[in-house]
Amino acid sequence: MKSRKIRALLDHKKFAEELKKLGKTQEEFAEDMDMSDRYVRILSTVDRNVSISLAYAFSQAFGVPIEYLLLVVEDK
Repeated sequence: MKSRKIRALLDHKKFAEELKKLGKTQEEFAEDMDMSDRYVRILSTVDRNVSISLAYAFSQAFGVPIEYLLLVVEDK
């Protein structure tokens, strides 16, 4: 039996939605989070693998549970 790989990615749609609710521009949020605005733009447009500490920081900034921001995918 071949094992399946399961990954948790940052859901770009939920990330973008929460950023919009926050009422900040991508540039403002990037500055607050001490990251580049280019990286925030990428996270807003494509599902990405991020560290658990970064996903947690986003969940705290948005006031949502960390699991809300994650998209679980199974590689076959």
